[in-house]
Amino acid sequence: MRIWSSIRWRTLALARACGYRGNPCLFGVEVPLALVPSRNVLGQLDALSYEAKEARYIQAYLPAGVEVLELGASLGIVSSIILGCRPSRLISYEAVGPLTEIARQVVAHNHPSAPWTLVHCAIAGEGVAEVSFDWSPAHTQGGSVAAEPAKSHLRVPAESLAAAIARHRLSTSAWLVMDIEGMEWSIARQQAAALRHFAGIIVECHDIREDGRTIPHEEVLAELAKAGFDIVARRGQVSVLLRHAA
Repeated sequence: MRIWSSIRWRTLALARACGYRGNPCLFGVEVPLALVPSRNVLGQLDALSYEAKEARYIQAYLPAGVEVLELGASLGIVSSIILGCRPSRLISYEAVGPLTEIARQVVAHNHPSAPWTLVHCAIAGEGVAEVSFDWSPAHTQGGSVAAEPAKSHLRVPAESLAAAIARHRLSTSAWLVMDIEGMEWSIARQQAAALRHFAGIIVECHDIREDGRTIPHEEVLAELAKAGFDIVARRGQVSVLLRHAA
């Protein structure tokens, strides 16, 4: 697969250097070229490497007909992959306003009448209504909640995971797809009860910094599993977890 991806990327890179303007396609999703925010992202799309592990696990493990909550919609590409699995409905959260506009267009291009709701909101702790979010146009695949606000940071509406579950009346058979740049650590530690609401989780875990030390993504994943899940598949930083049987 890596050899094929490399050949594909090199071929398309040469073609684009010669003026090729075709839309990149991966995992059944077509991304209008005008919506691709950077050469880096375009290269990942052409090489079929953009969120590839997450995409493969979604297609392999996400049951058809379930409700799905997605945290971190970014460009709407993973949202479109989820919708290709025919969920009963998909609720996607994205904290960055400019990314929500791209996501809406990408999803509309691929699934114009899908049961999809996009919410401009971050996930934070109980009782937190707004957070400071570190993002710039250079961070085209997401950002992160900032510990201390700065003039360059965005102010973003926020709610807890439990509030999102209640707001959308998600059933206990719902699945969670989560790529939120390190916030999965605080959710695992502080909102485990809300996590246990989900039948399954597909998550990309990140190394994080806390109190002067680095917490590796393996430890973050272990903390998520402690909320009541079995790890049934893992590749790199992306994993699939299933709730313990009652």
